[in-house]
Amino acid sequence: MRKVMLVDDEVFITEGLVALIDWKKFNLEVVHKAVNGVDALKKFKEEPVDIIITDINMPQKTGLELLKEIKEIHPHVKFIILSGYDEFSYAKKAIDYGVETYILKPIDEEELELALQKIVNNLSQEKKFFSNDLDKTGRLLAFLNGQCELNELKEFQKDIYIKFDHAKYTVSNIFIQSQNDILDYKKIHQILKQVFKNDYEALYQFNNQIIVINSWKVTCTEEEILSYYDELKNQLLNQVESDFFISLGTIVEEIRYLKDSYSNAKKLKKFMLTKGANIVITEKMISCVESRKINFKDEINQINKLVIEKNFEALKKYVETLYAQETLTPTNIYDLSIKIVLLIDSMREEFQVNKNYYESLSDIIIKLCNESTRESVKTFILSELETFMETMHQDVVKYSPVVQQVVNLVNEHYYEELSLKTLAYQYNINSSYLGQLFNKEVGTSFSDYLNKTKNLKAKQLILETNMKINDIAKEVGYTDSSYFYRKFKKFFGVSPSSLRELKVYGASSVDERVI
Repeated sequence: MRKVMLVDDEVFITEGLVALIDWKKFNLEVVHKAVNGVDALKKFKEEPVDIIITDINMPQKTGLELLKEIKEIHPHVKFIILSGYDEFSYAKKAIDYGVETYILKPIDEEELELALQKIVNNLSQEKKFFSNDLDKTGRLLAFLNGQCELNELKEFQKDIYIKFDHAKYTVSNIFIQSQNDILDYKKIHQILKQVFKNDYEALYQFNNQIIVINSWKVTCTEEEILSYYDELKNQLLNQVESDFFISLGTIVEEIRYLKDSYSNAKKLKKFMLTKGANIVITEKMISCVESRKINFKDEINQINKLVIEKNFEALKKYVETLYAQETLTPTNIYDLSIKIVLLIDSMREEFQVNKNYYESLSDIIIKLCNESTRESVKTFILSELETFMETMHQDVVKYSPVVQQVVNLVNEHYYEELSLKTLAYQYNINSSYLGQLFNKEVGTSFSDYLNKTKNLKAKQLILETNMKINDIAKEVGYTDSSYFYRKFKKFFGVSPSSLRELKVYGASSVDERVI
């Protein structure tokens, strides 16, 4: 029976998960319940588990920090991230660190069970591969991540193929866009052996990535090292049907500095998005790329306009022009894409579009983050826009004139003292009847619609401005800040201050978000 740990600072969440899922059905057992990342790490060291289900925003150590620390040393532990916050940067970072699933709160039982079943299946498949190699792989990964010393690695020296006394070393990352759940690692192994002979070590990751460590003789030049990787590229082109991307880290002169080469290779991975597939990339090749931040406000407004105008051909040309800009960095491309996804989600809410066609926001973000080339990201976004437009113009709600007037008034004057009674008087209609009519056509009560509008605007101000939370409460029409806090947390599942903290946390590591 495989072991599970549940991590959340709200105890009722972990207790609820214990009761919600029939763990025995999946041959799983919950052996730990932790209240934060520090507590979880301590319990994991005492008794390791196979699966960790953790909240993302916790005190002392966040779910992302816990995920990163454990994955660096124990890469085969599976993670499910839970979050009441749907901001892209955290989903993207979780995927970068190797999360299996990202689920938004409130937790959908069926979605969680499907995720658990998939993980259990993958664990069974993984057991068939490299079962005798896990200790060495874990120790090498720990060394690359600076989590163990050279003398600890030397305990495995007889099992490691790289030479400890060579003069040059490199670490590369090979990402293969396999359409299968399990990559043909045996074929990859044969190709690596054919190219590098014996002076290499390959760490096979179950996210279609392979870390290759090379040791080189002192006489081997940088050009010769690159020629080996050009040969690897050619062999992969000839023998592997899937696209791939190789990022080659900097050359280091002592084995103790392997982590520097590894860090460089990881940073270079994100350039698959702008440089394309089936190439080898080095730091020299991208040294001239400048990083710049773009808010894409005008671009999103134009996309919004073209969607409303039902002009998909013009929209398609506009989006293609946006993604064709050579000056866009990988971060720019993902930021633009997520803003479009969030625009679609907000328009779906605004126009009351039938959600049956529409996956959860977290599912769409996961799929977007797994797209690795500029062309595939653009194709994904165009597909989402086209599907949404087709559904929107079929299902868009036609409000009666009086309800449309009320909706328009709320959207424009949400910050004022609005009530159904005063609006009914203004439109010379019975307040009870107006409330029933509004609920029937809009699908929610007037007060809930007003509350949603205020909270959505507040969220925008929290993320896009540096206004104080109390000032934001007043800006959107709440005179009582504590009342605003309660309403906001109930609506989004996270408090305004926590949302602001998450914004700061994500912004501080923007360069690390896209890999």
